[in-house]
Amino acid sequence: MSAPATLPLDSSAKSVNERFQRLAAAWKEQARYLSNSMRMAMLPPYQRIIGMGMPVVPLILEELRRQPHHWFWALEAITEQNPVPPEALGKTEEMASAWVEWGKSQGLIAA
Repeated sequence: MSAPATLPLDSSAKSVNERFQRLAAAWKEQARYLSNSMRMAMLPPYQRIIGMGMPVVPLILEELRRQPHHWFWALEAITEQNPVPPEALGKTEEMASAWVEWGKSQGLIAA
């Protein structure tokens, strides 16, 4: 029996990035008219992103850096962390900033 074929790292990372971008675009389109963050997080594309696990965390953090959005549920579900201070809860830009700083401190995104 032969060993399973593996994708080169570059190909695998590209595949994760492409899948994330596709799912993120679908999620943003479906969530466009929703104001309830729980309903946004229950949309199938968002749940699929969560299912992708740690490889998407740097991609989500970069999204937050560019354009703050409701990625917090996914980040907490994947990382089991929540760096958002209580006084920032409900303030999307401050919550995004807390997560981006956390990502930098963890070496997940460039400073």
